[in-house]
Amino acid sequence: MRPEAAPIASPRLRRALKVLVSLSFVDLALILLLVFLHALLSVDSLALPVQALAALLGVAAVGAIATGVAYSWRVFPQHHRAILFVVVITLATLLAHAYIIGSPGAGTAGSVSGPPGGTFNDSKLTVDTTLSGLVVNVTVTATGGDAIANVGLTSAGAELSGPGFSNPPTYASPLQPGTSATGTWDLPASGQNSSITVSYQYLSCYSTSSKSYGCIMDEVFYVPEAMGILSGQQCSTSLSDCHMEHPYLVPALLAAGMSILGQYNAAGWRLFPALLGTFSIPLLFGIAWKVSGDKRMAYLAATLLSLDVMFFSQSSGGLLDVPPVFFGMGAFFAYFVGLKVWKFDKYAIAGVLLGVAGLAKETAVFFVLAFLAYVFFFGGGSRWYRVYAVFKVALVVGLVFAIGLQAYDSTLASSAMPTFVQHVSYIFSYGSSLRAEQLACQPTTGYWCKYPILPTDWLLYYSPVAYYATSVSVCPNSVNGVCQGGAYSYVSLAYYGVTNLIETWTVFVWVPLVAYAIFRWYRNTRSPQEGAQLTLELTPPEMSGGTRLGALALVWFLGTYVPYLGLFLTQRVTYPFYFVPAIPAVALGASWWLTRDWFPRKLMWVYLAFAFLFFFVYFPEKAFLPDWLRVIIGH
Repeated sequence: MRPEAAPIASPRLRRALKVLVSLSFVDLALILLLVFLHALLSVDSLALPVQALAALLGVAAVGAIATGVAYSWRVFPQHHRAILFVVVITLATLLAHAYIIGSPGAGTAGSVSGPPGGTFNDSKLTVDTTLSGLVVNVTVTATGGDAIANVGLTSAGAELSGPGFSNPPTYASPLQPGTSATGTWDLPASGQNSSITVSYQYLSCYSTSSKSYGCIMDEVFYVPEAMGILSGQQCSTSLSDCHMEHPYLVPALLAAGMSILGQYNAAGWRLFPALLGTFSIPLLFGIAWKVSGDKRMAYLAATLLSLDVMFFSQSSGGLLDVPPVFFGMGAFFAYFVGLKVWKFDKYAIAGVLLGVAGLAKETAVFFVLAFLAYVFFFGGGSRWYRVYAVFKVALVVGLVFAIGLQAYDSTLASSAMPTFVQHVSYIFSYGSSLRAEQLACQPTTGYWCKYPILPTDWLLYYSPVAYYATSVSVCPNSVNGVCQGGAYSYVSLAYYGVTNLIETWTVFVWVPLVAYAIFRWYRNTRSPQEGAQLTLELTPPEMSGGTRLGALALVWFLGTYVPYLGLFLTQRVTYPFYFVPAIPAVALGASWWLTRDWFPRKLMWVYLAFAFLFFFVYFPEKAFLPDWLRVIIGH
């Protein structure tokens, strides 16, 4: 049965919930506004209240969540298990993101020691020192492949004082490989008899070629763009750190995270994608439960989404694809629960959220089409009413997108894009210019292909793409620097771009089954006098909850996947991560299939175990495992 509407109870909790939710949204809006004004006016004082507002936002958001859980627990005692499930799975996913959100960091600590007046080095840094009395002149040279920042000197456990570097290497202006910095320090009285330790940060999440931060896949594009927003940079299509082929919202969210946790703190630029990815899980739970009225489907859908490797990896980086999915899911949730805010009904709210999804990434247009298709074919009311609903949602989507894009173009890209129409035109022209060099790309042909993973492979198999990967070699027994008995290696940290194939392969099962179920619904409920077609005046017969969920999964999947088959046939480049918007639909469809009466319950648990194993194998960080097991896993 579907979740019941909340009775009028617990008025204090209800009022507190409204206040905390309102405060959270207002606080977040103020943070984004201050970031925007700081970028526009370049007034540093505008950035000062951001951290205080962020602390308030954290308190308000946590309070709202806790109050919401307490309110639901009290009002819906019959749903305690469902509430507990949502809390546990959301918290587990959030903790998993918190565990890895700073890895890899913008910089990694290193140090090297040696006597004053000598030369010493490690694999990253070479230090040349000359001693004159108690004054030491130091030249540091980045001799590895990484840039160097935040160099400091200590001796006898105390930090050295003195003039220091004339141009100290910083995160904003690091020491590039092959270059040097020179400075002068004063040694303490006992310093001549003590070694000097040079500490530094080598920038492991920084591109020395483009001189930009970011390392998990396309972070190297969008993190610099977020930093440009923070600095108030005027964007154009010719600037390397402006990517105007996409709308601006996600880089703006990355900038907001940086303003809270620090510009050169990797956790800052990954904060909002991780949060939006995490809270997509309870959103999908709510959608599945509201549509189907079956808690089992909701449990399974949320679990399968949480176990998808690509969705988790994309949520873990400063990347574009998860935020638009979150806002699109929010539109579906608002529609199905009949959300109303002031004078805005569920269609207007859904349109606003879909417009925001478009501002996050232009490919949200496929999400919009899927939403409109579902409302038209399976929404409530007569056909004329559904036509009206589709028009209303589409109008709101267009207005929100146009106004939001124009606000950016008029302030931070006014010279390059005076109007949003020009910006949209550029987005289309840029997208059409991304051509695959060769459509047929099989290993046996002997031809080199730049983009070997085709949209058909997304549903079949392809080698997992390493968004970022590092490995460690270990020698258990070394004698005089020579490894005895052999060494072993394992993956230290790796983010992979591959869906959970245990889930993806179910598409070949549930898609035809859902299509057949819809066909039977249409055939069995059609009145003889209506003829072969429903007229525009007729209200479609009520579906069962399970069939309605299957229909949602099917429309969602077809709307967010099939367009890429068409683009592929036009030789447009199609990357595997374009599948991200379809992943929640796959979770819904798989949950529908697993809960069929004829599907063995024990086999369902076996299926979930294999899905978890697949996710565990490709989880980015496994430092909690012994080395021998990490060697066996190999990922």
